[in-house]
Amino acid sequence: MSTNPLRREGGYWKPVLDYEHWEEEAPEANNKTAVATEPATPVAEPQVRHDLCEHCGAEFVVNSPFCRMCGRAREGAARRNKSRWDFLDFYQLRRRLGLSVAAMICFIIGVICLGAGVTTGFIYSASTLVDWQAIQIWRGEWLIAAGVAFVCGILLNGRKITHP
Repeated sequence: MSTNPLRREGGYWKPVLDYEHWEEEAPEANNKTAVATEPATPVAEPQVRHDLCEHCGAEFVVNSPFCRMCGRAREGAARRNKSRWDFLDFYQLRRRLGLSVAAMICFIIGVICLGAGVTTGFIYSASTLVDWQAIQIWRGEWLIAAGVAFVCGILLNGRKITHP
């Protein structure tokens, strides 16, 4: 073992483990009968420690599926199957877009208003000029409501986005 058994990495102290490489002694070259009678042994692959994280090198806690230092999943850990509806998860969507709760609600209201404005033209058909103008005004009101919701979302978003 080295004189200093600890090594500083980042904000943590990690133990330095010295593993000696051990090999079996090869049979003597002048003893040809022993070599001929024994079957050839395959070359052993180096042992891989499965209790160390491949990313940061920290040891896993016993029966832990994740690394305690970097948070990555263990290689043999069971992963959750993604569903079709995972992209609609409110928390994950809010985190990916970088929005606060109020801004996310305004964003959803704005998307709903945009959808209503687009579908208004498909649902109602105009037979006269007055009907067509009424549908266009109604569509414009939905689009104005969407714009107001998006502006409110921008104003209510308290998170400051900094790009490195």
